[in-house]
Amino acid sequence: MPNWVNNLISILEYSWVLFLLPAIFVFYLRKDWLAFRFVLVTAVFFLYGAVIYSSLREFDDPYIWRYVIWAFNDLAWMALIAYLGIKDKVYLWQSVLGQLVVIAAPLLQLFRLVDRHLWDLSYSTMMYKTLLPIINTATVVVCYLPLIYLFIRKRKSAQSL
Repeated sequence: MPNWVNNLISILEYSWVLFLLPAIFVFYLRKDWLAFRFVLVTAVFFLYGAVIYSSLREFDDPYIWRYVIWAFNDLAWMALIAYLGIKDKVYLWQSVLGQLVVIAAPLLQLFRLVDRHLWDLSYSTMMYKTLLPIINTATVVVCYLPLIYLFIRKRKSAQSL
């Protein structure tokens, strides 16, 4: 891959929480508690992943546990968002859409684990480096969807007047 792509991917790996901070503030100020909870939970999980990233890489010399922990982190996020969606603490549509986006992440983590250790191949390297940033970007987009919906609704109401 070109050097600029690798630089962009490394920046994105550490800055997902920064992308979510405006959404946290906007939903808090608008008192849209359902969207606020979704974004806050997502930001906490992104922050947790960023905090443990370097220490987990140092600790995990055989490259086994990092994929299991990251897959568990994604599954825990999905479970918490599903619970909050069922209890009407986040938008149900946002919960379902977020889970549909993130379901590929734990599967990709576990495929990466199997590919690196059982098959000793490198099929997953390109998929891992391209799909995981796309999944994270799509998750951030799902966090902003209530705001996008609000802008579209206001524009339609302004045009109808």
